[in-house]
Amino acid sequence: MVTPALFAKYPNASALASARQASLEKQIKSTGFFRQKSKALIGMAKTLVAEHSGEVPADMDLLTKLPGVGRKTANVVLGHALGVPGLPVDRHVLRVSNRIGIAEGDDPIKVEAQLCEALPSELWTLASDVQILHGRRICRPKPLCDKCLVINDCNYYRSVTTAPEPPAKRARPARRPRSTDDTRRVRTSRH
Repeated sequence: MVTPALFAKYPNASALASARQASLEKQIKSTGFFRQKSKALIGMAKTLVAEHSGEVPADMDLLTKLPGVGRKTANVVLGHALGVPGLPVDRHVLRVSNRIGIAEGDDPIKVEAQLCEALPSELWTLASDVQILHGRRICRPKPLCDKCLVINDCNYYRSVTTAPEPPAKRARPARRPRSTDDTRRVRTSRH
């Protein structure tokens, strides 16, 4: 929602590098953390101009050296903007890949490596996108397994649906007073 107007105002790295931070903050405020993001965007643009002739490098190591660019962002840029296989791992990809059983762990870098090893590179970007959407719509923290199309291949579903039922809690029998004096105390204490 923000990028069309942002790219219209700053069509290249040179234009963004010369942006005033206050002006950029107003334009990206709805994205959250706008002060830090505007600072990183300007720093990233200045680095692109100074070190890469204003061009975005198609290399993970070079991308992650840019201000504000982490591995996930670099993978998004590689896969969606530059056509280079990239597999961004966010919380949805972590959850879905672990539940289905195609990855194991909560470290995004390790899960990315496992997924990249399990899939051909031409599917990396699509695999991430599909898992993100599936994690947002179906495989939520509280999953909608009854609406899921991959339950037959899902380790989580198998473990939940085949898990033994927890033992039913037995109700404790009510205590009975031992003497009539105890009975009187119990009756009067209830009123």
